[in-house]
Amino acid sequence: MMTILKKVAAVLATVAILCTSITGTVFAANVQPAQAPVAVGEVRAVWVSFFDWQTYLKGKNQTDFTNAFSAMCDKILEQGCNTMIVHVRSHNDAVYPSAVYPWSTMMLNGNPGYDPLSIMVSTAHAKGLQFHAWINPYGYRNGAFSGDPALVTQNNIVAGVTEIVNNYAVDGIHFDDYFPPFGASVHNSMISQVYTATHAAGKVFGISPQGNIENNRAMGADIDTWLSVPGYIDYICPQIYWTDNYGASGGVKMYSNRLAQWKAINKLGIPMYAGLAAYRCGQPIGADPGWVLSNTNLKSQANIAAANGYQGYFLYSYASLSNASAQTELMNLRSR
Repeated sequence: MMTILKKVAAVLATVAILCTSITGTVFAANVQPAQAPVAVGEVRAVWVSFFDWQTYLKGKNQTDFTNAFSAMCDKILEQGCNTMIVHVRSHNDAVYPSAVYPWSTMMLNGNPGYDPLSIMVSTAHAKGLQFHAWINPYGYRNGAFSGDPALVTQNNIVAGVTEIVNNYAVDGIHFDDYFPPFGASVHNSMISQVYTATHAAGKVFGISPQGNIENNRAMGADIDTWLSVPGYIDYICPQIYWTDNYGASGGVKMYSNRLAQWKAINKLGIPMYAGLAAYRCGQPIGADPGWVLSNTNLKSQANIAAANGYQGYFLYSYASLSNASAQTELMNLRSR
């Protein structure tokens, strides 16, 4: 089965010996790399966001939920994808019975009387899809914390990850790009602990930061450390949501430029995936006319990423697979 790729062998050996955080904390030498088999082809993933939950899954009884999620898996497979990245904690809440977080009212209507995460993992695996649990660790959006802000502690975040990887057969843990202004040292401490927890359970851990490198640095998302010091992440998937026809005249190769910038700072050589904006296909984006000038953006972007050593792509998001404006783009992507 296709998996999120692990680090190259030399890097894995280094991680197994010693992982050092930005604050100088030395992790135990017995922290082992996740025991996931190496993939023989590219990872082709789809993000299933809390918005997709609201559209396709929220408010259903167990039977209807199972059927609806099964249909979502089929849709992802029809697109030629092999991995799904599914929101399981988005707003300091959970879509599974948690000892740390309350039941989600954003993705569910509270306790549904069954365990959605258990159903999703078993259904995805039965259909040959990898399942990665997507978490917004801080529940932070638009300058504010969701739900109970008292839940936003490093201990809770790590405990929440630990209960997922210990209780469910997820293939990995995935963080997105919402980092509050706590500073790099705070984020790095949390991320290194999550890395240790996921590896202790034999899982992989990756992050999908926003595509603008300078914005990440400004907010304290310490991408340079994550990509140069072992012990933080197994893969990175920058959200490179531009075309190569960017700007008023459509003459800026923004996608290719960003792709190269990320590759240049990956000193560890860990697997990289390109986050692609399927939701923008056919849409008039003022500063990025390429989305309406071409119907082969996704195909070209996937090919350019592969040519530059990226090992796959993630599509945002599931709802885009049904968008009328994206159908030609998605068909062309499948034709690669």
